[in-house]
Amino acid sequence: MNVLNAIGEAVLASAAAVSIYAYAVDAIPSPFNALLLGSGAGAVGAMSFALESGHRRSKGGDGEGALPGVPAANRKGPKRSRTKAQEKERLLVAYDREFSRLLSRRGPETRLESLERLKPILYELSPDLRAWTGEVRMRAYLLMNEIARDLDDPACVQASLGLLLLILSRGGRSAGEMAKPIFREKIQAMYADPKHEGERFLPRLLLMLDDYDLTRVEMLTKEAIHSWADGRFAASRDYLGLEEIEARGTKKRLRDMLGGEIAKAGVSGDRTALDRAVELYHAVK
Repeated sequence: MNVLNAIGEAVLASAAAVSIYAYAVDAIPSPFNALLLGSGAGAVGAMSFALESGHRRSKGGDGEGALPGVPAANRKGPKRSRTKAQEKERLLVAYDREFSRLLSRRGPETRLESLERLKPILYELSPDLRAWTGEVRMRAYLLMNEIARDLDDPACVQASLGLLLLILSRGGRSAGEMAKPIFREKIQAMYADPKHEGERFLPRLLLMLDDYDLTRVEMLTKEAIHSWADGRFAASRDYLGLEEIEARGTKKRLRDMLGGEIAKAGVSGDRTALDRAVELYHAVK
């Protein structure tokens, strides 16, 4: 509950800060402006942001690439940590610049370019994503909302799913809790749609958004054995992340279930189900 409260506070803070900027310069298109401005924290956040913005403008502004509503990295600190701090600041500036470009680009090709350029930057920031620091947490929330918009665009869907997978795998449960209300329903619908059978990350994203709940894992694993088209199984079998269940203490139960599926497929003579069950059994390390 503490984690959820902390995330909620961070979301409200980021929403309030961004809302006033978005309202002023129309940086985020409708309906996001209305949603952000609708927060109860909007008025307080708007006032504090306006005061802070005025103070910064009097000193020359944020500089190119700064992300509205996200505080600049702290430039002070011990000498021994200055190099690390400078590298982090460099990455944050590069990330913010690219994210600002993403907000301003409407064509699928240009948005795809920005999504692809964000991926290596976000990967380098992954230690902070795992620590779920305030600076990175706000950026992750804003990026997830942009990714959600691009899931309906065939040109951007693969890059968007890859970025979402990176955020969830590097951000841990805190990232999953934030992502679930944004993505779960959409990812479930995409998983059920035959036109997305070639998207290799969709099944794993379903499992991650449910935090590898064993019931969900067993259900999806049986679907993989008995229902998936050959193309989907070939695309997704190596990306399910079934090794993740070991840390949750459910490895034996899943292996027992897969052992039962192997036995049933052998008795019925279902060669495809047998081969798939054996392959997944070995994937549960």
